[in-house]
Amino acid sequence: MPRTIVVPESLLKKLSKATRAFQALEDELEDFLLVNDPEFLAKMRSARTSHLSGKTRPLKDLKKDLCIE
Repeated sequence: MPRTIVVPESLLKKLSKATRAFQALEDELEDFLLVNDPEFLAKMRSARTSHLSGKTRPLKDLKKDLCIE
């Protein structure tokens, strides 16, 4: 038989606050790791160079080629 457990609102608020803090920390850690990854930075620089020199194509064409939507 299922049981109901009553959880105090203050506990839920603390858990919610901790979750938001952890998510923010996770985002910051991900950014830090990417910024310190030479391979990632090289790919981003290459992509930016391609974009700025016009070596890109419309998203709709890419989706068509990949059979997306």
